[in-house]
Amino acid sequence: MSKSRQPERVDENDPVEQNIALARHVLDAAQREVWSKARRRLPAVRLAAVAGTLGVAATAASYRLNVLLLEKKLPPEVAALVATAVYGSGAGAAAVAASRKWRGHPAPLPTDTARQVTEILTDRD
Repeated sequence: MSKSRQPERVDENDPVEQNIALARHVLDAAQREVWSKARRRLPAVRLAAVAGTLGVAATAASYRLNVLLLEKKLPPEVAALVATAVYGSGAGAAAVAASRKWRGHPAPLPTDTARQVTEILTDRD
């Protein structure tokens, strides 16, 4: 382990002090790890938010116009179905793009910290 990740030196004879130092170290490391993983996912979250916002705006702005245009050639029920299918396909494509961007990142859980705690605990035995 690197020097910055090791728990602070405490009295070897005081188990309470050792546990407090270990808990402090684990909490700090877990918090750092979760924040760093969350920062890496931020572009994917932004893309999903933009896709959702644009999808809602586009749907609200053009749904009625498209249905009116489609109603000139199709019955109203079929026109609404076609418009819904087109908008649903666009939303699905945006969701797939966000999913691909999201998939490349590790889970936002403190897995490295849990591994270090396990090493520390097994080294003590």
